[in-house]
Amino acid sequence: MEIYLYQIGGYLIRVFHESLNQLFTLFGPFLILIVFLNLSASVMARLSVRLLGRNLFLYGFAWLGCSVHELSHAFFALVFGHKIKEITLFEPNKDGESMGHVSHSYNKKSFYQKIGNFFIGIGPILAGGIVLFLITLILYKLNITDIFKFRFATDIFTSRQLLGQLYDSLRTGMLTYINLLFAGKAVIWWKSFLFIYVLYSIGSSMTLSKPDVKGASAGFLWVIVIIVLFNLLTLWIGSYGGLTTEPFVGFISAINFLFILVLATNLVLIILLFFLNLIKNLFIHRR
Repeated sequence: MEIYLYQIGGYLIRVFHESLNQLFTLFGPFLILIVFLNLSASVMARLSVRLLGRNLFLYGFAWLGCSVHELSHAFFALVFGHKIKEITLFEPNKDGESMGHVSHSYNKKSFYQKIGNFFIGIGPILAGGIVLFLITLILYKLNITDIFKFRFATDIFTSRQLLGQLYDSLRTGMLTYINLLFAGKAVIWWKSFLFIYVLYSIGSSMTLSKPDVKGASAGFLWVIVIIVLFNLLTLWIGSYGGLTTEPFVGFISAINFLFILVLATNLVLIILLFFLNLIKNLFIHRR
């Protein structure tokens, strides 16, 4: 009896380890970056409004990010079988607290539609990465997966070698991007201007509302349940972790790199906006 209990316990530990590895590979860095992107985008939007004024920021830049934001909710709602009741892409209210919305409903008995709440909730940030991925491909014919080869794994934080590889991959990717936009011989000013405009517009709108976070959290719990159940039922045959995650790892790594790029850009712009606001305030006070 003790042998059977020992074997069951060992099997459950293997299931836990395999599930954790899959969850981290697919969602770990992505979710960490979402938190920092959300914070940086919120700060950048506030500083932009102070500097440019509400209307100039909203109608000059935020309209694009807001439209992508709401379209992403609608897109993932349709993908996961939700019923869209109403959609408004860009219609700022007087307080500026709401600029658009998507109202949808779903069958609470459907596991698939419950999981969909996770992707619907994080849709704005995921869509932001996809838009930047596509505009890079269209404008520069550059596939991010070609310059960012690093693959995230659970042992990244315990291996100096992996951390070194991550640093080298990020450094190479960043330098490639900078060279592409500003330093290369084939630089075309309107492409660089358009890319920066999209990067700023999207980057300042990659935020999640409280309903977004609540819906995504509930949906992610079901994602965890499905992954654990899958491993519980199949791990005794063999490990399918690589088969289930590998097709997505390259794309997810590229999106993570774009998120890091957006985050770095947001931080630079936050510093720039902060000093521009200081100069503006000094100028106003002197007058």
